[in-house]
Amino acid sequence: MKRILSTLLLSAFLFGCSSSPSDEQRIKSVTLTGGQIQGDATSYYWYTRRLQQSLTASDYVTMGDYGWYKTTYRWEKNVLVEAVREGEMLDNTDGLIPYMMHVRYNGNGEAVYQRYRKDGRIFPLMPNQLAQFQDQSKYLITKVEGLDKEGVALYQGEWDGETFYSCDGQQYDQLEFNQILPNFVVARLSGLDSFISFLGEEKNRDKKVLKMSELLLLTDDSYTCVDRPELIEE
Repeated sequence: MKRILSTLLLSAFLFGCSSSPSDEQRIKSVTLTGGQIQGDATSYYWYTRRLQQSLTASDYVTMGDYGWYKTTYRWEKNVLVEAVREGEMLDNTDGLIPYMMHVRYNGNGEAVYQRYRKDGRIFPLMPNQLAQFQDQSKYLITKVEGLDKEGVALYQGEWDGETFYSCDGQQYDQLEFNQILPNFVVARLSGLDSFISFLGEEKNRDKKVLKMSELLLLTDDSYTCVDRPELIEE
């Protein structure tokens, strides 16, 4: 009887430990966001990980007159196994033309499947293009994790001069600027309804205060939110 009772108590103890909130919290995936401006390129980043293991990431990059692209990356056991990119690139004769790249890698990082379609025609991917996905995905992770350590994330939404309405449904009653902005930008932010995207942090969550560290985009309020690209089918 004592042995049965001890077994039941041990089972109950183990069950309680396995279902504790702290354990569940550790296995939940976490999504970090970020972005940057480099020359003519403006980039938005999304990165999802679980237990410090990379799961998926996405980017959306505009390059002015040179085109744009969006990418989705997927990892297994912290090894990049797939990347899909769609966008438009500048062609010397035809202007902007559409293109798509799809690569799958094995556990050693070798491309075992590749597809490159440009303006309706099929081309082989060069070794530097195959390596590009590896390099850019690593850079994305490093950039976003660095921003996250500073408490900085990507914000998008509408600003009416007094209140910021973010794309994820949050409302912030105050927006502070930690960046010297040109006079025409300050004037626009003060007087016109605008769509803005920026890197920033919550300075006071209770009072709904955001502090902007880098402005990425300022345009009229007809602009729509940039959704995270999801180009890889589950």
